[in-house]
Amino acid sequence: MAELAHARAELAQLQSTEKTLVEQLLAVRVAIETQKSKISKLVEDRPSLINRLPIELLTKILGFLLVSSGGDRYRFFRSLPKLRKNLAGVSRFWRDVTRNTPVFWSNIGLTRDSDSYSLMTQLKRSRECFLDIVILNPYEGSLDALLDTLIPSAIRWRSLTVQVPSILLSGIICKLDRYKFPCLEDVFIDMRNCAYPQFLLPTHCPVLRHLDLRGLCMTEDFFSTASTTLTTLSLSMGLIRDQLFLSRIPTQSLTSLTITGACPDHDRNWVLEHDAVCFPVLRRLLIDTRDPHLFMDAIVTPKLEHFVYAYHPGPIFHAFGSKFNHVCHFTSLPRLRKGISSSRVAHILCRNFSGVRYASLPAIDIATFFMPTCPPDDSVPQTPADSWESLERLTVVCNIDDGYRNVDTLAKWLTKRQGLGLPSLHVQLAGSPFAHMTIEEFSFRYNQLRDCRVLSFEGIRLSHTLYPSTDGSLLHRYKGGQQGQHHFAQLAEVTP
Repeated sequence: MAELAHARAELAQLQSTEKTLVEQLLAVRVAIETQKSKISKLVEDRPSLINRLPIELLTKILGFLLVSSGGDRYRFFRSLPKLRKNLAGVSRFWRDVTRNTPVFWSNIGLTRDSDSYSLMTQLKRSRECFLDIVILNPYEGSLDALLDTLIPSAIRWRSLTVQVPSILLSGIICKLDRYKFPCLEDVFIDMRNCAYPQFLLPTHCPVLRHLDLRGLCMTEDFFSTASTTLTTLSLSMGLIRDQLFLSRIPTQSLTSLTITGACPDHDRNWVLEHDAVCFPVLRRLLIDTRDPHLFMDAIVTPKLEHFVYAYHPGPIFHAFGSKFNHVCHFTSLPRLRKGISSSRVAHILCRNFSGVRYASLPAIDIATFFMPTCPPDDSVPQTPADSWESLERLTVVCNIDDGYRNVDTLAKWLTKRQGLGLPSLHVQLAGSPFAHMTIEEFSFRYNQLRDCRVLSFEGIRLSHTLYPSTDGSLLHRYKGGQQGQHHFAQLAEVTP
């Protein structure tokens, strides 16, 4: 009897445990269903994929579209209102980011599409952000109203660009001359032969750093008080009679100076004294003027690193001895697609800048700089470029339709250089915006220059359509209905 009672007790205990486990199972199943519903609700309520970007990342991405970075300014400002509207229409989140990010409203352009109401809206949304102002030919009738709306924000102007017809320019400058611009750092104005604006004087514009004036009319009040903050100056002007204009340039602070179009009064020479003007911190100098040698003789530039030169037919550089031997970067710019045709000019340039390590030349200058000549004595190298004993990198800029221009001359010079035991060079062929190169030209130049230490191509556009073969070994091209082949393995060695 005792054993039967014990068995019945164990059965009752097991049945009780079964009941408890069943209840727990049912509770877990209910909990699972509840959790599934919760997850489904969270998935439904979470932001869409397009709204999940962190606001900092989204702001940076949209900034590439809504903040000007150069290029065609007129096209940028014409498309900007529609672009803002399209981005704001993506979602409420994007609309809030677009409207409430002040930097997206800091680029202000006055064009033919501008009106005072939209301009006021943009100024309000930019809040306290610095402003980049661009004035691009607005309607004459609306110009005064636009300026009256814009000028009260002058304390926030960071940069100013003015490109308008001369009929509008004088009125704009006259109005700006009445105000001060405490934060204005960067100015570009197409002066159209107007005098130096008063609002650019240090009393009105105390932190000006970058100034670019095109077509400036030289007057007695030019730079009446030299700014000590200016670091980059670009001047395009007409007649210069003496070094008075140089004495008014802020020579002590400039690190970059560009002078174009300047020339002596009629056929008279510059009246400049030897080593009369010192630019103690100037690092880059661009000269595009007639008779530049007298200007170069008048300046002292102990820190100059980069010299950019546009050749003008006429008087040539004098020999300056070791005055510019510390310059390490030389760039030659063609004028009207014409280069330096005189080997004598090339010899003088190379000797004056004999310490050059990086040179950039247009393809039309190759023969002048690298073809052997008959020097007057043994002290002068046969080839102008032989004076560049420290040369490390050579960039050849290929313009449109340059073809095979003089590449064999350069190849012979490089071979001779290697035969003398001099270090091989990094040669770069660079394309201008409108340049193109056929496959034949590409292969020819590659084969001629392949023995360089480094041969690179940048911005070169091939004019043929290329078709990789199925086996990957050949690169096919088609031109004029005929098919040709170039070994793909060979072309792959070049870094385009």
